[in-house]
Amino acid sequence: MRKGRDLSFFDLVSIDQVTPEDLGLLYDVARRFREYKTYKFSFNKGSSQVNAFFEPSTRTSSSFDLAAKQLSMDTAGVSSNSSVEKGESYLDTVQTIDSYNVKTIVIRSKESGVPAVAARYTQASIINAGDGWHEHPTQALLDGLTMLDHCKSKDMKGRVVVIVGDIMHSRVFGSLVRLLKTLKAEVRISAPLTLIPEDVEKFGVKWYGKVEEALTGADVVYALRVQSERGANGFIPTLREYSKMFGISRKRLDLAKKDAILMHPGPVIRDIDVHSALAAVDEQSYILRQVENGMAVRKALLWLIVDRIDGKKKTFTRK
Repeated sequence: MRKGRDLSFFDLVSIDQVTPEDLGLLYDVARRFREYKTYKFSFNKGSSQVNAFFEPSTRTSSSFDLAAKQLSMDTAGVSSNSSVEKGESYLDTVQTIDSYNVKTIVIRSKESGVPAVAARYTQASIINAGDGWHEHPTQALLDGLTMLDHCKSKDMKGRVVVIVGDIMHSRVFGSLVRLLKTLKAEVRISAPLTLIPEDVEKFGVKWYGKVEEALTGADVVYALRVQSERGANGFIPTLREYSKMFGISRKRLDLAKKDAILMHPGPVIRDIDVHSALAAVDEQSYILRQVENGMAVRKALLWLIVDRIDGKKKTFTRK
């Protein structure tokens, strides 16, 4: 499945680093790992990983931890209760972890840019698990795999992806829209203007004020939650009003193509982002399939980063 191939990068801090060749390799490996489910491989035996999550997480943190363990890596966790709460900088914290000679450090932070800075000052490979409002590259990778497998295609050319919800505060959107551009998808967005960034047009997307117009003829309906923890509630009258205007209901999903799929990065706020009946049990809902693909993609990424065939290493040397 690997055929002598390596990734072009040592750290993953932005989806922009991922070339089409990288994408093909990651997806080839992820699909094979998915077939093996929870089988424990010895590929990364002798290597360690630290999951430094300075923000809450369920899907991303657990899948990175399990993926590492299923590759025979030792793992440890650092949370928001770390010395950062005592005033230590993120950089000092990450460099301390790097001194343990770990192979990978997975970072989630409230502030944008923390993984990118950390990558310049560590021997370990840094993986961005979400930084502020900026990016969440592995979420985009798993979403891309989910869409391509559904469409049975190598790209999304001629396909319509509609992203509905809190665009402004979403790091998921930041990575996904970049990947969809690479995959040649037509991207529509729908949300209140107060939740739309000023420069969003640079991504080649089209905004719709009426969600029904955006959903018509869509291949993929991708819902985003209103990010209350980032102050998004102040950009809308009420959550109930938002749900009334932009929540994905059965009636609205039926405006998309008959074989359209419903996606959401989680956590789902039921009856706000997506009506409860659609969230998991509906046959068009691919939300749990995204979760499964997340494990496979992250396992593929960890193997390819840690166990390089060409023997190359990061150039940074710790003093």
